[in-house]
Amino acid sequence: MHKHVSGGIILAPEGINGSICGTPVAVDKVLNFIQEDDRLKGLRMIQSPVTPEDEAIHHGHTSHSPVGAGEDAPFRWDHVRVKLKKEIVTFGDPGVTPTKMVGKYVKPKDWNNLISDPDTVVIDVRNMYEIRIGKFKKAVDPCTNSFREFPTWVDDQFQLVESNTQGSGVDDNGTGEPAADLNGSKSKQLPRVAMYCTGGIRCEKASSFLLGKGFKEVYHLEGGILKYLEEIPKAESLWEGECFVFDKRVSVEYGLAQGTHKLCYGCKQPVSNEDMESPQWEYGVSCPYCFATKSEEEKERARARQHQFKTWGVIGGPDKGRSTKRPDANNAMESIQLPKSV
Repeated sequence: MHKHVSGGIILAPEGINGSICGTPVAVDKVLNFIQEDDRLKGLRMIQSPVTPEDEAIHHGHTSHSPVGAGEDAPFRWDHVRVKLKKEIVTFGDPGVTPTKMVGKYVKPKDWNNLISDPDTVVIDVRNMYEIRIGKFKKAVDPCTNSFREFPTWVDDQFQLVESNTQGSGVDDNGTGEPAADLNGSKSKQLPRVAMYCTGGIRCEKASSFLLGKGFKEVYHLEGGILKYLEEIPKAESLWEGECFVFDKRVSVEYGLAQGTHKLCYGCKQPVSNEDMESPQWEYGVSCPYCFATKSEEEKERARARQHQFKTWGVIGGPDKGRSTKRPDANNAMESIQLPKSV
């Protein structure tokens, strides 16, 4: 791998997924290497260029870790981690095979018409902490803490009812508006479902699961929220808020510009500027969403880790970080002037 690429890639029997950051030349080398395998041709990709002004930040080198990526780069170190896993995203049902059966992909340009149809039930397949900072209008929030909980939620919410008076068990969508009554349909026919997630990966598995449960019309947003925010102008958008991403950007907005949210390193949840005004917010330790669940011992350990990082730039002290005497350190320092990144 090229030394000016950071990020992670997951390989599983059901496919490949990952996020990388680097110069155009370096990123192209990685993608070309991957696509040399005929089984991996035609991968869907989303690119988020940074401005030339941000180049030094994204590929600079800190005094604490001379061969590391800049502090504001999406990923911490100049290397790509490749992991082998049983599933790209853990679902917990071995019978779900998106490579054999999957819902219908919907292009971002066609998404608004689909979810504006009152007969379409729109489901956000992500977890609560992701949905809290942004979602599509009137989308149903399954209130899950992990993707593993989604099958149970489907079983509970979409069972065929014997009476039209049975409720759905979902009070609202986090907006104060009543959620769609998933069981209160006029017949026992399962509804048309449109699902979305961050990049479209979880929806492939969720749509395969729903088809296996007897749903006939299952759609999902191709490329996920990220592709939608990249292609659909704000004036035409039905998206509200920001989109949580699993890197140091924390969230993105229209055009995939970096959002306003930060990360609580105590619980890995996104926090807003308003959240950080709370007395329960302590950088690197806690936030309003985890303060009550953490013991004082856990908070003290977090404060110690934060002190180590603030003092040495790495957790555990300087002996845990990368050596400043590595032969390639000087070469890395000489190569910080790089072209526009992807």
